[in-house]
Amino acid sequence: MFSKKILLPFAALAMLLTGCSSEIVEKDAIPDLSQEALHAKAKQYASLGDYSNAVDYLTALDSRYPFGELTDQVQLDMIYVYYKSHKTDLARAAISRYNRLNPNSMYADYVLYLSGLTYLQAHGTMLQDFLGFDRAQKDPQNLYDAYKNFYDLIETYPDSPYAKDAYYRLIGVKDQIARREWEIASFYQKKGALISAIRHYQTIVYSFSDTKYVKKALERMIENYEELGLNVPAQNARKVYENSNFDENCL
Repeated sequence: MFSKKILLPFAALAMLLTGCSSEIVEKDAIPDLSQEALHAKAKQYASLGDYSNAVDYLTALDSRYPFGELTDQVQLDMIYVYYKSHKTDLARAAISRYNRLNPNSMYADYVLYLSGLTYLQAHGTMLQDFLGFDRAQKDPQNLYDAYKNFYDLIETYPDSPYAKDAYYRLIGVKDQIARREWEIASFYQKKGALISAIRHYQTIVYSFSDTKYVKKALERMIENYEELGLNVPAQNARKVYENSNFDENCL
């Protein structure tokens, strides 16, 4: 589906057409149609999961009617179909373009939401998880960008229809970042680089205290401080530990 706020008719059409997915849709060159007809074809293709042809029709619509009444709508649709077809670089470019041309858009919450989803998608896929790829070993920048987009959406547009899902996705993103910090800290711990390990445990405690990694991070901090003879930091960490209510699912 495209934006829930502006494309409810499209979403409804998508559900209706799902039951007719066996219908043969022509794949010839983009015909010379009105902007409404081109948009209708793009919606039809998208509803059938044929995002490649949806992009072709939206691109034709964008180039043939650059200042048409559907211009803003087409730009939003392009973001969505690029995201659905896992073309994250093109989705980001479409998002950047939309924000540049529509700095005060009434659909800014939707764009933030899709931007967060796109960064999250760029970090990895469910297929990679299934095949055993460890996302904790990947560059976390896409996670941080996703975090920022979801956080900004929740803070700026708390009543947005996308805020609730953004909140739950934010929880997942924080857990992934905390896990990466834990893996790095554990690496330094095994190497005996206790100060470096402590820095990463601190990141978990200060920035991701509501994740399942905080309990063990505090325990390791206390152990390392004591081993290094840093009694005051050890006492402070212990006080935090004793006054914390850890989730029962913590490590």
